[in-house]
Amino acid sequence: MGEGLQLEDLLIIVRRRLWFFLVPTLVSLPLALLAVFLLPPRFTAQGTILVESQQIPEELVTSTINSYAEERIQVIRQRVMTRERLLGVADKYDLFAKRADLSGTEKVDLMRDRLDVSLISANAGNRRRRDDATIAFEVSYSDETAKKAYLVANEFITLFLTEDVRARKDGASDTTEFFEQEAKRMLSAVQEIERRISDYRNAHADALPEHLELHTRDLDRSTDALGDAEDQMEILDDERRSLETQLSSFIAGGGAPRDGPAQELTQLRSNLAALRAEKTDQHPDVAALRSQIAALERQLAPSAEMKSLQAALKTAEETLEAARRSNDGTTDLEALRAEVRRLRKEFSAQLIEEASDGSNDFLAAQIQTRLETVNTRLASTAAEIDDLKEEIASLQDRIARTPAVGRDLAVLERDQRNLVAQYQSVQSKRQNAITAENLEDGQKAEKFSILEPAVLPEEPSEPDRMKLSVMAVMAAFGFGAACAGVVELLSGALRGRSHLSALVDEAPIAIIPYIEAENERRMGASIASLLRRPVERPAAA
Repeated sequence: MGEGLQLEDLLIIVRRRLWFFLVPTLVSLPLALLAVFLLPPRFTAQGTILVESQQIPEELVTSTINSYAEERIQVIRQRVMTRERLLGVADKYDLFAKRADLSGTEKVDLMRDRLDVSLISANAGNRRRRDDATIAFEVSYSDETAKKAYLVANEFITLFLTEDVRARKDGASDTTEFFEQEAKRMLSAVQEIERRISDYRNAHADALPEHLELHTRDLDRSTDALGDAEDQMEILDDERRSLETQLSSFIAGGGAPRDGPAQELTQLRSNLAALRAEKTDQHPDVAALRSQIAALERQLAPSAEMKSLQAALKTAEETLEAARRSNDGTTDLEALRAEVRRLRKEFSAQLIEEASDGSNDFLAAQIQTRLETVNTRLASTAAEIDDLKEEIASLQDRIARTPAVGRDLAVLERDQRNLVAQYQSVQSKRQNAITAENLEDGQKAEKFSILEPAVLPEEPSEPDRMKLSVMAVMAAFGFGAACAGVVELLSGALRGRSHLSALVDEAPIAIIPYIEAENERRMGASIASLLRRPVERPAAA
């Protein structure tokens, strides 16, 4: 109300505007108190739900529900306070029977305002702790009637308990179902990798790593046997050559008996030489002897077929020897060897046949028999050599393929071990999930239980009429003071020496006290006469 306002000025204002303070105060005070006592009562029913810890030690059985109680309470609160559930509770207890004009949204908003959930923590004064220490929570509901507040509060308590049981069971069941599906998937993967390993082993059964030592021993044995067979082949081949030479010499007369055709031919040639010394070449005896010698020579001479076989065999042997020396890797030595063996066999057969036709000598028969035996042994040894070479090639191929097969099997078996370990881990987790689900079904895990149910309220929780009455008295006094202040500001009256000094910018010499008139002393003086009263200003210097 201006600068320099002092206690003296305030006393002057109060003294002058007392009625402007008392009248509004006395008028507004009864109205405010009446409004306080006319406010409708509000009853609140409250129940307490205890958060019970797991009854079985967690070291033995671990629950699959790993959320904190505070988090679960907030989640359940959101589920309980859905529009559908709130409207269902409102219809069940007819909460808004007297307010049929309310829409569904308005009803939901009112019920959310009236429902309150407050947590009770074991470390309420310790803010440093971050772990969940919620040991209980309170559920309260307010309504105009005590019975409805009691019924609805208990209904919400039941919903909290039911929703907690359902959520925990569903969570445990979902966990079990997840691990069952994972177990099936992992089992299928294990079976698939086992099938792949089995198929791979069957496809490479001749080159498995565990058979490498056996194959190496077989290769060494076959190599030694091949060397022995080749040595035996050389011996038999030399023996056959010797027998063929003997048989050829026998046919040609060398080493034959005295009465053989070769010996006869030798004798005739000697006789021809002696006869030519005595007679001319035209002599009939000489001509007859020459004819006899020519006949025997034709009989003892090799046939054209034998000559052809002998020439072909010689050519084949020379070609094989040249291929061995060159060793360029482009010539098929096995094919050349097979050709030489074939020609030798045919040549021996032809030689034996011609020797049989030429003489029935016992010695020639022995040579033929031995030659046939040698040829048979040569054929058998050659077949054995072929089999040994084929076996050696197969063993070498197996041994060469074994490292690659071992690497592939190692990869497959490593994958199998990893999958089996994962499958066993999933199976263990699945069993733990089943145990945890049984724990939830038996209500042995952490759960909500009613510590104190909501009771029928005996006294309204609000409004607090005493407190509101005090506030109403204070408001009435404030209203009166405001009215007096407004009148004082609008009147323009002088309020004291401080006000005067501020107006004239000079300090007053003397102050004339205010002298009340007779009519001002009356209690019934009108407010209008007070407004018309002139303001006396002290004389200024």
